[in-house]
Amino acid sequence: MSRGKKAFYNTIFGFADEIVTFICGLILPRLILMYFGSSYNGIVSSVTQFISFVAIMKAGIGGVTKAALYKSFAKNDTEEINVIVSQTQKFMRRIAVIFILFAVAFAAIYPVFINKDFDWFFSFSLIIIISLSTFSQYYFGLTYQMVLNANQKQGIPLFVNSIQTILNTIISVILIVSGCGIHVVKLGSAFVFVLGPILLSIYTKKKYNIKKVKTYKKDLLKQRWDAFGHETANFVNNNTDIIVLTIFTSLPIVSVYTVYYFVVSSLKKIVNNFVNSFGAAFGDMYARSQFELMQSNLRLYEMIIFSLASVLYTVAGIMITPFVLLYTSGVYDINYSQPVFGVIIVLAGAFNCFRLPYETIVKSAGHFKQTRNGSFLEAGLNIIISIVLTIKFGLIGVAIGTLVATVFRTFQFAIYLSTKILKRSLWIFVQRLFLTFLTAFTTYCFYKAIPIDTTSIVGWILMSTTLTIISFSVTLLINYVFYKDDFSLLLTKIRIIFKRRKKQ
Repeated sequence: MSRGKKAFYNTIFGFADEIVTFICGLILPRLILMYFGSSYNGIVSSVTQFISFVAIMKAGIGGVTKAALYKSFAKNDTEEINVIVSQTQKFMRRIAVIFILFAVAFAAIYPVFINKDFDWFFSFSLIIIISLSTFSQYYFGLTYQMVLNANQKQGIPLFVNSIQTILNTIISVILIVSGCGIHVVKLGSAFVFVLGPILLSIYTKKKYNIKKVKTYKKDLLKQRWDAFGHETANFVNNNTDIIVLTIFTSLPIVSVYTVYYFVVSSLKKIVNNFVNSFGAAFGDMYARSQFELMQSNLRLYEMIIFSLASVLYTVAGIMITPFVLLYTSGVYDINYSQPVFGVIIVLAGAFNCFRLPYETIVKSAGHFKQTRNGSFLEAGLNIIISIVLTIKFGLIGVAIGTLVATVFRTFQFAIYLSTKILKRSLWIFVQRLFLTFLTAFTTYCFYKAIPIDTTSIVGWILMSTTLTIISFSVTLLINYVFYKDDFSLLLTKIRIIFKRRKKQ
């Protein structure tokens, strides 16, 4: 199967998974808010983010392992694949053991020093239960997910994740409606999410005939500390906000943040599907030194990412606060109307997507050491600005910190790619950015002129649909006018894929 076809199928699986995740993600937080309240929703989100600190321990190994696997799959070197997988799995299981110790220590400290809204045993036991699924991922599944991703088989873990998400939602809804406490609900979730990594490991071992070997690949982890900066920056951007809000504000405010950020993160996952689909393809091209092919495919990749992000985040920036108010109707323990915060956090999410084409190629090429300092600076900017401004401005402060750090890192990736890897004009990136904001401004002008009431579900759906059509139309027009050759090439590739499918 060709790289393009694999990318196409992986994208379809990715969208299906995101639809499932989005729908289920709407159901559970709403039920927790209605049955338990904002404080419970806040503590679940807060604990989940703190627990994710374990990602720091694996930082770097994921990117380095996938970069090594790209080359091994390109050479069809089964022996080397076994060495890489065995070495990575050994490392991951060490992390899993360390994580257990971390989880117990954190569970004991959290209710004493970080949050005192609930009694000690309540918080301690809840943290231990939430930690079970994370332990399972590291001990059983992550290594084999890397193997599948590197071989452009992302559809398999995505399918498993969709099944887990559906089962988790069904079980959680039954438990909540039946009157069970939050601990029982999360224990049911943990049981479901423990099974997925185990199934992935069994499938991957059988599919690739992976065997445990004792051979040590000395150079595999040589860039781990360089890749650490990249992983740490991503971790900080994804987790700093809730952690800072937990320490400097209150659990109800954390709940407000999580409801808004659910929209932003869902959109990011949709766009990320293209990263997961095309990342392995670019890694394979780089391993084979097909640089001209990378250039042409990058232009198409940029067009897809910027166009998708333009439409999704433009509509989200306009409609996010009306959505949150509808979603939290009936919840009165804190004010969920935060329009300024909504716009800033959506803008930060958009820049996170704008950088994806450049970040994908930099990491696929294994250029971790060359770009690590930018990663550390991004993390530092986010932490310092978020803490300083959160103390004064609360939600808006933490959003500004994330936005500043993300904008900086986006430009850093674009500049590095243009000067060090593919040698092209930075103006290409700047022009796409300008045209994206032009699309957003045009769509907003239409929004102000359309007399539709968004305080009802029907009105919100009607306005969102109208804005999506407008934004999509403007984006198509811009691509046709400014990127006519790339636009025609993309349509040709799509037609080829569908013709091959019909012949099969």
